[in-house]
Amino acid sequence: MVLLPPLLASLLAALLEPPRLDRRLALHAACGLAAVPPRPSAASSAPLVASWRSTDGFADSSFIQFDLPAYEAMRDDERRTPLFIEAIRRRISSRPEGSLLVVEVGTGPFALLAIAAARAGAKKVYAIEASAEAAARAREAVRAARLPPSAVEVLEGLSTAVELPEKVDLLVAEIAGSVASEEGAYATIRDARARFLRRPFDPASYIPCACETLCAPASYALHYALGPPQFDWTKLKEPLRLNCRDETAQLLAPPQRVESLVFADEQLPSSGRVRSALSWRVDGARLEANERTYYAELKREGAKEAEAAPLARAVARSFSGIAFWPRLLLDPEGTLVVESRGPQGEHQKSHWQTVLPLLAAKPVPVEPSQTIRVTFEADLRDGKPDTPLMYTLAAEVSSA
Repeated sequence: MVLLPPLLASLLAALLEPPRLDRRLALHAACGLAAVPPRPSAASSAPLVASWRSTDGFADSSFIQFDLPAYEAMRDDERRTPLFIEAIRRRISSRPEGSLLVVEVGTGPFALLAIAAARAGAKKVYAIEASAEAAARAREAVRAARLPPSAVEVLEGLSTAVELPEKVDLLVAEIAGSVASEEGAYATIRDARARFLRRPFDPASYIPCACETLCAPASYALHYALGPPQFDWTKLKEPLRLNCRDETAQLLAPPQRVESLVFADEQLPSSGRVRSALSWRVDGARLEANERTYYAELKREGAKEAEAAPLARAVARSFSGIAFWPRLLLDPEGTLVVESRGPQGEHQKSHWQTVLPLLAAKPVPVEPSQTIRVTFEADLRDGKPDTPLMYTLAAEVSSA
């Protein structure tokens, strides 16, 4: 997985030094674009739409898979892994030692959470992994952990094609994508709870108990800096995937929840279409803070006041698309929550990315108190975890 789509990365490689925000804004001048803010408009005239498959931007167009560095980033994510291990420890220690049967879906090459469950006192852990290479590495990790014989059994294949010899008490499944549903969680969880779990509608049968996608309208400095005719963003057939610390993307309003996959919910769909409608008032305080961020970086780079002030203001008051990122609720009480960004969308380190589908060739100018309305749809297709989901997004900006 890359931080920018391949076409964009190749175009900008000679100019960018990520994550230096000022270098990206400097492209405004480098591309010969006038450093004059666009005239604010009361409403957007051109359609603001985006659509993409859940696998777009990944090496395999049919099923999301990760390379070893990506798995290492997951393992080393300090906002993710310690909380998962603590949730596993609490859940297993709440039952008599050696009584709990566990299955982990998507154990990865390190079998990290499966080993944590065995060490916490699980009677038996079934660790399922679809990738043959990752499954082989997982078996090596289990051997290196020096656990009791048969404490963890690694099973290779998609979870929907694997049979367990017995029902289990706990399902561990860290299969949340940067858009929570993009790794096939709807279909995977529906199948696993029907075939694997003793108590499928008990929230205590799951870690995590729920996966959510949060989203908010965002400005993106590079979208403002590059535009037609020099650069056509509409040729990018996938959303941008940005580091969660990348401050070239700034939110225009507080985040809202657009997806909520509650694993014990009897109504959790496995196929069909899931729709959401959201609206935001553009937050003037956020626009001012974003402007200060852009301005400070431009001045630090040596930009003149006459250039930095209007450019920072214009970029801060532009609407590029809707930013998406995941949040995981690990326990029914909500005391263990994994945040890929801060609770209000703050930038922070995470192995997850911020997904930003751009909605038009150029950003739309916005002002405080304007309304941004969005409809979002996830098409779950045939309900198979290896069938990519289709996402569609439509937005409008108005003064109402």
